[in-house]
Amino acid sequence: MRILPFLSVPLLAILVSGCATTGKSTLLGSGIGAGVGAGVGAIANGGPSGRNRIRNVFIGATAGSLLGAGAGYLAQELIEKREQEAIEKGKKEGQKRTTSYGGEPGQPTLIPPRVEARYVEDQVRGNTFVPAHFEYQIVEPARWTR
Repeated sequence: MRILPFLSVPLLAILVSGCATTGKSTLLGSGIGAGVGAGVGAIANGGPSGRNRIRNVFIGATAGSLLGAGAGYLAQELIEKREQEAIEKGKKEGQKRTTSYGGEPGQPTLIPPRVEARYVEDQVRGNTFVPAHFEYQIVEPARWTR
């Protein structure tokens, strides 16, 4: 039963980290690192008669907590950076390119509609929250040409 406290901290941290923010990711990493570090410190050689085992647990928990907090922070920053890059890429590629669809010579060519995309930021309309999204508007309808 001595292992239960070491497992409960990381498991609890994993369960309460549903929606991760930078703070939550840092705390989760810190908690998991502390649990792992304390476990490694408990396993480490405690010296004669295990006199230094508690010291090893504290050192392991502290070192693991610091390393885990740093790893959690860096991981969340990387995720946020990739999400922001994806949003920017979507904004740039939001407008469709005009291409024509034509058949054989002598047949009309179909020019697809021209569509403009507009990125709309988060909004609050009355009591309703509307998350950021794209709105697409047909500027010119499809048409046939010869």
